[in-house]
Amino acid sequence: MHQPPRKKPPPHAHGRSDPGDAFFPDPGGGPATVSDDLAEELAEGFIASATSAEDQGEDRHEQVVEEEVGGPFVPSTAGREFAEEADASNPPGSRREAFPTTRSSS
Repeated sequence: MHQPPRKKPPPHAHGRSDPGDAFFPDPGGGPATVSDDLAEELAEGFIASATSAEDQGEDRHEQVVEEEVGGPFVPSTAGREFAEEADASNPPGSRREAFPTTRSSS
């Protein structure tokens, strides 16, 4: 006896079993945006690794980023940057150490 093929029941929308907030809050149906640069970078790295089936971590880490190129740089001189006079970390009458030490010699 021949039976007619069964129709699949229509798919039902199921809720998530987790909150969906892996790197930043789940946007639901809207665009995913975040103000945290680290979270955005981690999410982009995960998506790149998941869609290419290769670990992108080291390759992405070694890429040149915009912040590494150019400036702005603040020009300054050593005389302006290094203190010559006494201050709280260098009181008058203190002894100069040959090399910085982590513990007292006494």
